[in-house]
Amino acid sequence: MREASDFLGLTGTVVLVTGATSGIGRATAVAASRAGARVVCVARREDALDRVLEELAGDGHLAVVFDVTDFSLIPAMLRDVVAEVGPLDGVVHAAGIHDATPLRAVSDEQVARLFNVNVTSAVMIAKAFRHAKVRGAAPSIVLMSSAVGIVGEAGVSVYAATKAAIASFSKSLGLELAREGIRVNCIAAGVVETPLTEGIRHKVGQSAWSAIESAHPLGLGSAEDVANAALYLLSPASRWVTGTALVVDGGYTAR
Repeated sequence: MREASDFLGLTGTVVLVTGATSGIGRATAVAASRAGARVVCVARREDALDRVLEELAGDGHLAVVFDVTDFSLIPAMLRDVVAEVGPLDGVVHAAGIHDATPLRAVSDEQVARLFNVNVTSAVMIAKAFRHAKVRGAAPSIVLMSSAVGIVGEAGVSVYAATKAAIASFSKSLGLELAREGIRVNCIAAGVVETPLTEGIRHKVGQSAWSAIESAHPLGLGSAEDVANAALYLLSPASRWVTGTALVVDGGYTAR
């Protein structure tokens, strides 16, 4: 049995995190490194990746400059990563975009962009990770859904649709890949304080933002709150968990 201090059992594992330069992705990369994992940080900006690497505990980490919407290049990117660091024990796909636009102002271009970044990239990363030469012995995929993918919220209908798609995708893929020993889960997070949500605060105005805050009985969360949930889903501690949406929302969906 593991010591309590090593409850997660992530020491020596290799974890890839997309969107690793900000918000939940950055917090997950840092938390995974502190738990003893070797972390592959994936994001579009090299300068921001360099700063994240400086925050990571331990050594042997890797920065990869990559845009997750370059769908056809995802398999090659993962193969290159594995050639350098070995098979991946887990993937946390935290890259994504938010959009608060009422239906009257939504364009087909916005819809396509939201689904490409939030959904298609997740599908293609999961497909590439499934390859026997990419994944490790007890692989885990962690995707990012949202509390608004479970309950409704005005003004974010298209974004909510992408996050509901991720929750449904995780359930079905968890069943499909169980026979290969691959676990698939997602996190349905409430609003957390990140640079992204700071932009939303300014966009919706203080009155609407106060209503958002009051809808979270435990208050707004932090990126670290969600990162901790991601580590659990990556770890052997959750070995009997697949196809689930783990709600981490300060009570938002309990209303």
